[in-house]
Amino acid sequence: MKMKQFKLVCLIFLGTLNPAKAQQTLRLSAAIDSALFNNLGLIISRNQAIMASNNLSYGNAGMLPRIDLNAGSNLASNTLNQKFNTGTEINKKGVVTKAYNGQLALNWTLFDGTKMFATYQKLEVLKSMGELNVQIKSEELVANVTKAYAEIVKQKILRQGTLNNISLYEERVKLAEARLQIGKSSRTELLQASVDLNLQKSNLIKQKTLLKNAMINLNRLLMTNLNIEWNISENLDLNTNLNFEQILLNLESGNKQLQTLRMAEQQSILEIKEQESFYYPRVNLNAGYNFTSNSSTQGLFLVNQIRGPLAGITFNWNLYNGIQRKAVENVKLQHQNTQLQYQDAKIGLETLVINAWQNYHDALDLAKMEQESHKMAEEYVDITMERFRLNEATILELKDAQQSIEASVIRLANTLFEAKIAETELLFLTGKLVR
Repeated sequence: MKMKQFKLVCLIFLGTLNPAKAQQTLRLSAAIDSALFNNLGLIISRNQAIMASNNLSYGNAGMLPRIDLNAGSNLASNTLNQKFNTGTEINKKGVVTKAYNGQLALNWTLFDGTKMFATYQKLEVLKSMGELNVQIKSEELVANVTKAYAEIVKQKILRQGTLNNISLYEERVKLAEARLQIGKSSRTELLQASVDLNLQKSNLIKQKTLLKNAMINLNRLLMTNLNIEWNISENLDLNTNLNFEQILLNLESGNKQLQTLRMAEQQSILEIKEQESFYYPRVNLNAGYNFTSNSSTQGLFLVNQIRGPLAGITFNWNLYNGIQRKAVENVKLQHQNTQLQYQDAKIGLETLVINAWQNYHDALDLAKMEQESHKMAEEYVDITMERFRLNEATILELKDAQQSIEASVIRLANTLFEAKIAETELLFLTGKLVR
């Protein structure tokens, strides 16, 4: 009997799955590293963070001058008709006129109500938000990979449990055949054993499909060939040392969603400063060098050229435009909203942490209890099988023992899976999932 070979607790905590020769072994840490490197969604987030970093410049903030070089030329052929007060009259066709111009112009905002400084600080915040978004996407990806990996481990446990159940039912069929031949049982007992065996074989087919689907889901996250069948040889590594008080203490400083909202609050403060800057005057420095040349084959001036530097300061103060006060009021309301969103999110996350902690704590307790139940179910089915051989137990007693071992495998696998999911959720909420 193969039931003794099925040590489910060792399978979870010690990772004793035998690797198949045709399969590649994949550990959870390697799966996470592969996903962080290959996942397209994360690559997009990194590119967006680089774009935000590129936008952080004094030029985008309006602190640097603008220098333009302008040039042009015109050529015209005209009919000229001129009459002078001296009585002279000129009439000529095909008068060629040439015009050239060039300008090197500098425009530099010297004062804009400190808007440029607020804009630069806002660009710094946006850069930090871009980097934080990469961390958020990384944590979400790690959480999803961990859950997908744990799902595979769970399905492999259930598949192995079904295989062991099939061994039990095959032995039961053999015993029913032997009992029938010696006249100690009816054919209905053999038929019932055969039906139960076929049911287990049907369950195995379904279990293989669930395992295949779980493997495909993991491969999708890893951005690899969807048909690769990994050998999952690592255990779920349940962390039994999490501290609830420490988790709550680290929530505000570690949670990336709260950090994003804090940055959004900083951004709204700087946007208020940007809008309030329009209450103040603007002072611009203008400088440049101009060149203009005109020539004509006929007329008062045959050649006319102007060139030289220029410099000046412009002053502009918008005293009223009818919308600025409302614009400032709107950004102040937006700032208030970000503060309220932060408080609301904090309360919501604390609720999630408390629920996740309760789920995690309960799952660990249940896992210990289900571990003991599974051992007792193994012993119960062994004893009942032996009694059935000796004709001391009925078919109903044996079937009840087999169903108890089936149920214990399912409960234990689900409980350990739920504990891993709750642990992952706790680490994700406190920003400890990616180190």
